[in-house]
Amino acid sequence: MIISASRRTDIPAFYSEWFFNRIKEGYVDVRNPMNVHQVSRVSLSPEVVDCIVFWSKNPQPMLNRLDELKDYMYYFQFTINAYDKEFEVAVPRKERVINTFKNLSDIIGPKRVIWRYDPILLTEKVSLAYHVRYFEEIAKRLSGYTNTCVISFVDLYRKTKNNIKETKACEPSKSEMMELAKKLNHIAGQYGMTIQTCAEEIELESVGIRHGGCIDKKLIEDLLGVKLMVGKDQNQRKECGCVQSVDIGEYNTCGHGCKYCYANYNENVVLSNRAAHDPSSSLLVGYVGENDKVTERKVSSLIKLPEKFRKGDIVKLRHPEKYRKMNDIYGYQINLYKIVSINDKTVKLDSVSGIVPADELQAVSVDGVEDRWIYYNPEIAASFLFDDDDFIGSGIDYSYYMDALSQLYDGKKSYKNSILKKHLYYVHEVQHWLRTKDNREDGLYVNDYKD
Repeated sequence: MIISASRRTDIPAFYSEWFFNRIKEGYVDVRNPMNVHQVSRVSLSPEVVDCIVFWSKNPQPMLNRLDELKDYMYYFQFTINAYDKEFEVAVPRKERVINTFKNLSDIIGPKRVIWRYDPILLTEKVSLAYHVRYFEEIAKRLSGYTNTCVISFVDLYRKTKNNIKETKACEPSKSEMMELAKKLNHIAGQYGMTIQTCAEEIELESVGIRHGGCIDKKLIEDLLGVKLMVGKDQNQRKECGCVQSVDIGEYNTCGHGCKYCYANYNENVVLSNRAAHDPSSSLLVGYVGENDKVTERKVSSLIKLPEKFRKGDIVKLRHPEKYRKMNDIYGYQINLYKIVSINDKTVKLDSVSGIVPADELQAVSVDGVEDRWIYYNPEIAASFLFDDDDFIGSGIDYSYYMDALSQLYDGKKSYKNSILKKHLYYVHEVQHWLRTKDNREDGLYVNDYKD
């Protein structure tokens, strides 16, 4: 399970004490926004929480307590915009939040602190040139403290329009989005950052910006070093690239008072909810009442643990520099090896002299990157010969194995589609499955001679 903390409110800025209390208690209660008497009880055990995604404009209150999250993986979506008090009523001064950003990055690393520059809106004062100027001022200060910047353009929903109507803000046109995105991407590149969009319909790949996901499966997999069995969050807009998560926040509770915010849409309710907050309660606002129905939410870890390694499996090594292949005549140092024999403690690898500790073995991801040197079924024989032809033997097709498996069918479904449907995320799992299909042979080989 992935915890979102939270799209609905700034938990790090205003409710960090409550959050750490919930971590200690091991669960949190969350009201259903559509039915306030339905309460979900969500476990916060490290055994089921794979990652926590924090959303904040000021996580300073959490910084001295991050050691309490040592059993969890987490990262921050940290918003720093170029707006003043007209739009961000109670957000601290830029200098202060930028210092907080740097301090947080120093603690957990730049990969785990994502800079959000969103939503982008326009007024007579806040022009395209204004965004370009102040985006660079912020990027300059954050250089080296983050790898990624997320941008989005404001969507003026009905609730948002009510909040923002006095400011005369408007949505950028498509041409304005393209122009600004190109300039921001250039600036980000100068300061060592990659830009991606959040829940945007517009295609910006022509200016070097791809669609992203704030609750990012690839990032979480990279941070955890494992694969996740999780799909797109169907509760978000179709443009949203986020995967499924459980949000533990509540609408109308954020104290920043940002005019463009979709999560605060009634100022009186915000004041009432904040007054009803008790850090010791299991709920963010108020307490569980006698009319509430509390249901234990069924949650589990999304981590896909790899199958056990077997003889013939293709693996990689944790420290490949220690185990140079004898047949690596070209010095490619490809980190792919085939198991000759294996037990609980040691393994013998093809073309590697000596014994290798079993804990050196790691699974190879099916992603076109780690496994790009693997090919399928090496011998391609002639299907027929004319009477006067000479047999010229067979060749080797070194093309990527998943491309070959996309052309091999079991009934109406290709092998590749079957592999994806079965969630076979690692090469050795593909090999195990192929052996059940093709006379106990998997046909996968490492191309140690590939140019």
